[in-house]
Parts: sequence; structure tokens; C-alpha cells
Amino acid sequence: MKKYSWKVLSVVILLLNAWWIFQTFQYDHYQEPLGKITKVKIVEKNDTIDEHQNKDIISTQQIHLTLLSTKNKGKELTILNKFSQSRIKDQEYKTGDLVFLSIKDNDFSQATIIDSKRDTGLAILMLGFVLLLIVIGRKSGVASLIGLLINTGLFYLLLVLYEHVSSQSLIWLSLLFFPIIVASTLIVSNGWNQKTKISILTTLCSTLITFVLGVSIITLLKHKGLRYEEMELITRPQHVLFISSLLIGTMGASMDISITLSTAMNEISQRHKQLTPQSLYQSGIQVGSEVIGPMINTMFFSYLSGSIPLILIFLRNDMSFNYTFPISLSLEMTRALIGSIGIVLTIPITSYIASIFLTRGNQYER
Repeated sequence: MKKYSWKVLSVVILLLNAWWIFQTFQYDHYQEPLGKITKVKIVEKNDTIDEHQNKDIISTQQIHLTLLSTKNKGKELTILNKFSQSRIKDQEYKTGDLVFLSIKDNDFSQATIIDSKRDTGLAILMLGFVLLLIVIGRKSGVASLIGLLINTGLFYLLLVLYEHVSSQSLIWLSLLFFPIIVASTLIVSNGWNQKTKISILTTLCSTLITFVLGVSIITLLKHKGLRYEEMELITRPQHVLFISSLLIGTMGASMDISITLSTAMNEISQRHKQLTPQSLYQSGIQVGSEVIGPMINTMFFSYLSGSIPLILIFLRNDMSFNYTFPISLSLEMTRALIGSIGIVLTIPITSYIASIFLTRGNQYER
């Protein structure tokens, strides 16, 4: 980037984010009617027991709200809402909440709540993230944001294409898009230089090797032990979506360790021009062995943390440990394990390729 260009981009990104926050307060531009809850009262509670002998309490709320949009703005409505104590498929609303409504043919007596309005909080959180990234990362932070926007566009394009092809094609589309995503991420973040070339090559190699290995093992085991129940609402083949997610997750893990190692090895080679490929390779392995533990732990925590709410819901509803953990963790554990294999494989692959590229032309000590 030229001088001050990253500052201009920072201002543009912040203005776009500020505009997003402003738009969330313009209630008339939303497609669904919007209302603000002014009063809530519990009018009924019933104890229930399902076929698995799980106990729950179903409560009925009488909700008074005021319309904030449409030509009937200001109109008072009263709506009944049922929610369970477990909150698995419903939610409790409170005074002051903003909610989207479904009103058919202007029949306000049949109005129902669709969901809460949450985009303002999301926009403010995004603004905080962008500010921190720009203040701390400066030019690199802006480059990371641009890379994130590019990758978001690529993922959106992938999903649009997937809507128009067969259900089994997602894996092939992911394989087609993943080298583009890797290249765009690394080039935008680090520029086109030696370590970027090394990182792209090693990420592609390690990701493909890990992906093929992981899919081969899953196929040979005929998907035994994988519980797809948490994806039951998906109408497309669940195993296809899961295998595609393995590729994306492995790509992220491999890219992270690859750029870390190639940067470290590039710095070592610049300071010690006399290093042989064997010596630089050993240095890469040493650096990799130092970061492999934290990287694998980060991988497991990232995947498993997403399952905590589901685990708590199951346990709160008296589900056994033997049932809860396989149902909620089998897919996440598999993603974490295959991603960890990718991290381990990336270290020798990156060390070897970088040692060859970075020592070309060096004068070795005899």
C-alpha cells in the first residue's frame, strides 16, 4: 500500500460500519414489521414430560407491544408467546425487547413474533473489532479486513453456485475454491514475496494431504461413530456438508502454522546466509515443535466451545453423559482431530519446502 492509503481505507471501513449502525435504527426499511415490547406478564405455566421422561415447564406470556414500523406505527398489540424452561426451540421475551412480527392481511389479532432484533448489537461489536484491528494492526490490520471481505465474497459465491448444482457437488466446489481463498488471504495480508509463495504452496500441499487422509479414514470406517443428528434440519446430504467443512477447517489450521513457520524461517535465513538446507530444516522443525502444543489446544478449544450450549441443554434436560457427548461432540472432535493432523503435517512440509527455497544461492560453511 502507498503512503497514507491504509489510513484512507481505514476511514472508509469505519464510515461504512457507522452507516450500518445508523441503518439499524431506521425501522421502516426492514421487510418485516417491527415492534417494541412494553409489558410482559406470565399467564400460565404447565409441567410436561416427554417420551424420554425429560421434564420441562411450558410458560405462556401475554406480551404488550407497540408497532415501530409500517403505516400502523404506534398501534398497540397484545400477543401470546409460549416458551419452555429449557429454551431449546423457543425463547422468553422481556420488556424493552425489539421483535420482528408476522402479520398476515393486516389481521393484528393473529400477529405472531418471529424473532428478536439483534443487528444493532452485532454492528456495534463489529465496529469494536474493526477499531481494535486498525489501531493495533494498522496497515496489516486493514489488509486483514480486506482479505476477510474478499473471502466472505468468495464463500458467498460458492454458496450461490451450490444452489444451482447437485447436492453432491459441494466437495468439488470447495476443492475448486480453497486454493483461491488461500492465495487471496496470504497475498492480501503479506504481499507477493518469497514467504507468501512458500506459505501458499505448503498450505495447499498439507491441506490436500490431510483432507485425503481424513476422508479416506472416514470412508473406510463407513462414517461409524459420527452422529449427524445435530444437522437434522439440513435438507441437503449431511455427510457432504461435513466433509466440506473438514476441508475449510483444515485449510485454516494449515495456513496459520504455515505462515508462522515460513516467516520465522525467512528471518533465520536472512540473518544466517551460510545455513545449509539441512540446518534450516532443523530450525523449522524446532520452531514448529514449540508452537504445535498451543496450536492444537487452540484447535480443540475453538471447535469444542461451540458445543457447550448444546451440552448444557441436554444435561439440563436429564440426558445421560453417554448420550449427550457422542451426540454433541462427535463431529466437533473429528474436525479437531483432522485439523490437528493437518497442523502436525504442515510442520515438516513447510520446513522442507522453505529450507529449499530460502537457501538457494547461499554460500554454505565447509
